[in-house]
Amino acid sequence: MKNKNTLKTINWVTFIFIVLVGIITAWMILYDLNTQVTIGEEGQSRAGFRWGIFHNIILVTILLSASFLGFAWKFLFPFNVPIAIIIAGLGYQLFFLTFTIGWVGLNGTFGLFIAFLIGIVLIISYAVIIFLESRKISEMK
Repeated sequence: MKNKNTLKTINWVTFIFIVLVGIITAWMILYDLNTQVTIGEEGQSRAGFRWGIFHNIILVTILLSASFLGFAWKFLFPFNVPIAIIIAGLGYQLFFLTFTIGWVGLNGTFGLFIAFLIGIVLIISYAVIIFLESRKISEMK
């Protein structure tokens, strides 16, 4: 692959940007939940701790997929970081499901959806690039 450094740069810039946006939005939402005075139905969404079987399932999924990714990191290039982005989205979802109560938990689902879309777009883009490079090489032979 000719443009390996370019793909690495795209991967890591995208990953760092998404993680920073996730950290900033989670902090802003939790700060807002802990500082506002809510009355009535506005108090439906609040910060609080919950843990149940669904949280265990998500945690096991994150741990299994992250350990698989760790073992196959070099083999999966350039798809490794897009998969890591999707796993980070699952972590974002778990964070909101664990530390918020109410409708505000949908922010985690929205973050997972965005991470999943970005990961899939990167995976499809890289697959097309690899396919086009392989066709170009086979045509030269």
